Amino acid sequence: MMFSRRNFMKAGAATSAALAIPAISHAAGKTTVTLTQGVQTYQALLAELAAEFEAANPSMAVKFVADGENWDPLLNNTIRAAVVNALPDGSWQSLTYAGILASRKIAQPLNEMFGGDVKALEALGLSSTMVDATSVSGQVYCLPYGTTVPIVYCNMDLLRKAGYQKPQPPASWQEIFEVGKQVAALGGGINGGYIEYTSTNAWMFQNLLNSFGGKMMNDSRTDIAFDGAGGRQALETLYRFGDILKTDMTQEQSRQAFKAGATAMHIQSASGTASTAKAVAGHFELAISQFPVESTNGRLAGAGHGFFMFTKDPAKQRVVWEFMKFATSQKGQIILAKNSGYMPINIAALKDPGFLDAYLKINPYHRGIVDRLAITGDQFSFPSDNTVKIVQMMADEMHDVVTQRAKPDAVLAQMASQTRKLLG
Repeated sequence: MMFSRRNFMKAGAATSAALAIPAISHAAGKTTVTLTQGVQTYQALLAELAAEFEAANPSMAVKFVADGENWDPLLNNTIRAAVVNALPDGSWQSLTYAGILASRKIAQPLNEMFGGDVKALEALGLSSTMVDATSVSGQVYCLPYGTTVPIVYCNMDLLRKAGYQKPQPPASWQEIFEVGKQVAALGGGINGGYIEYTSTNAWMFQNLLNSFGGKMMNDSRTDIAFDGAGGRQALETLYRFGDILKTDMTQEQSRQAFKAGATAMHIQSASGTASTAKAVAGHFELAISQFPVESTNGRLAGAGHGFFMFTKDPAKQRVVWEFMKFATSQKGQIILAKNSGYMPINIAALKDPGFLDAYLKINPYHRGIVDRLAITGDQFSFPSDNTVKIVQMMADEMHDVVTQRAKPDAVLAQMASQTRKLLG
């Protein structure tokens, strides 16, 4: 699942102010806090997480309240709730919203909870890259819970039919394009490969850019930074897909084409491994390869989520903080793996043979990609209400690159000028 920041001030579903947010409860010495969530398909995940937390902490409890039909509506409702002073105690939201929630003083900084020492967060298993993704001006505003990264899904039957002989799937862009051309040459409308360049928030462009050592904006966020060498390499990579792609498709069409055996290599989120494996079982051999990171300082942009603290009450803050830590723990991370396709963010847990074995029994196709988490941060969102317009413009420009209607250099210049204009 991908996240984007879109139309967060637009009128939509019922606001948080209309929700009956229960007050803190001290019955029988138990303190209960309320957290909002906006992804209804994960109700079982959150219910199990809350139940296990309460079992481990009898004096505390967490109640989840649905507030919106997805991540964006949840953000909308959270902002409205802040306006009318009806915020819950916390919320499960996309990590990319940290900047918005911090700048509007909705999310509470967590530094006092862990003594302001980032090493304390590293002890919880969080990588420095992931901590950076949840920080604004030196303050941490969220504890991540899970994430996903882009990976390469491979139809090994098609690759072998085209003459590919290695037992493992292609590992570099050069290999991907070489064998992709061989597959496309088979005819019959078979695609050598497809990359989901239309993913929301320009997520795939961000990953290509980051993998080549680039970044979207400078550190002070006063100007764009993607118009350098990294951005050029990203678009040049996309351009080469035009050599192996027989039919341009929408994102959903591309996924169905891969599952039907009409595409040899498909690049999308790792969160789709379980559903894809189920769909292709018995039809062809599926293999997973890492998204190529060919720069020594390359990294990936995850699509993560985590828990934010809104309450200012010390007693409730303690409960929310303990719940955050529980979610990050091995037990919380296994609950995540059991109930979703997301990847754990606890790097320390992934180094524990017992945890890793249990996790990979649930998600065996993640075996070859978990080490990517060490270089995975989170996706970037422009500090502007025009973010949606910017990333939609980028998707349109990338379409011209992938279909080879325009050259990478010209498109990069256009993306840069249009982004600067929209940023004001």
